[in-house]
Amino acid sequence: MRKAALLRELDLCDDALPNLGSWKADIGYLELIVATIRELRPMHVVELGAGASTLVAGRALALNGGGTLHSCDQHGEFVDATSRWLEEHGVAVDLRAAPLVPAPDGWPGQWYDHGALPDRIDLLLIDGPPWTVHPLVRGAAASLFDRIPVGGMVLLDDGARPGERMVAHKWRKAWPGFRFDLVKPGTKGTLIGRRIR
Repeated sequence: MRKAALLRELDLCDDALPNLGSWKADIGYLELIVATIRELRPMHVVELGAGASTLVAGRALALNGGGTLHSCDQHGEFVDATSRWLEEHGVAVDLRAAPLVPAPDGWPGQWYDHGALPDRIDLLLIDGPPWTVHPLVRGAAASLFDRIPVGGMVLLDDGARPGERMVAHKWRKAWPGFRFDLVKPGTKGTLIGRRIR
C-alpha cells in the first residue's frame, strides 16, 4: 500500500521498485528521502550505497527542482546493472563504482574511494558500506560533513542498530553544529542530522 502510494507520487510504474526490506532500504526510509528532498529542494545530493534509494532520490530530485544525485557503491557490476535500471526508468544520476579503501580520520573498517564530490552537499544519504565490514563503518561519512551548509541534512539508514547508535554518539560529540535525532519511519530507524550552525 505505502509502496504503491510512493510510486504514484513519483510517477513511476507499479513494478519500478524491487521487493523491499531485509538488507535493502525499507519503505519508511524511501518515504523519508522523498519528503526531505521535497522540503530542502537540494541542488547536490550525495548517496553512499546505491539501490532502490537511488531510483527514488533521483526521481524525487527531478520532480522537485532538478538537483543532481551523486551516488557511490563499491560493487562495479551492481553499479552497471543499476545504471541500466535507472536508464529504463528515465532517471539520470552520477552513479560511480567506488572501491573500498582504509577509512579516514581514525574510523575502523573501510570507506569509499569516491573521488571528486561537490564542495557543497545539501543532503547526504548514507546506506553503506554494509555493517559486515565493521559495525562502525558508516562513521567515516563524517569526512564529508564540512561540505554540508547550515540547513543541510544527513540521513543515516539503519539508525537503530547498535553500531549506528555508537556512530551517532561519536558524531554528536565531534559535530556540535549538527542536531541528530533518531526517527523510526520504517523498521530499522533513520538518524536525521541537520546542520544548525
